Amino acid sequence: MSKEVSINLPVFQANVSNLKTSVANIESNHLTNAFSKTNIEPFTKGLENANELMELLERYKSIVEADAATLEKTGEQIREKDAELAPASHPGRQRIR
Repeated sequence: MSKEVSINLPVFQANVSNLKTSVANIESNHLTNAFSKTNIEPFTKGLENANELMELLERYKSIVEADAATLEKTGEQIREKDAELAPASHPGRQRIR
């Protein structure tokens, strides 16, 4: 006999929600152009690096947001498949979750 495989949907949804909240809380707009009036290379290079870092952080946020959306969709598909397969594995009356 096989073991039951299932998803604890409320926990799964809470984890995805926490992920989305964490990503939304990442601030990437704290950079100022305070060094834009200088031509001292260490400062201008630092500003360039900070700008690049902010761009990479925005890309990272976009990727994680897309991953969270995929996880939400996948969790819902698993729930639907569980509901579809449950009657086949346990004939008779089934408890609705």
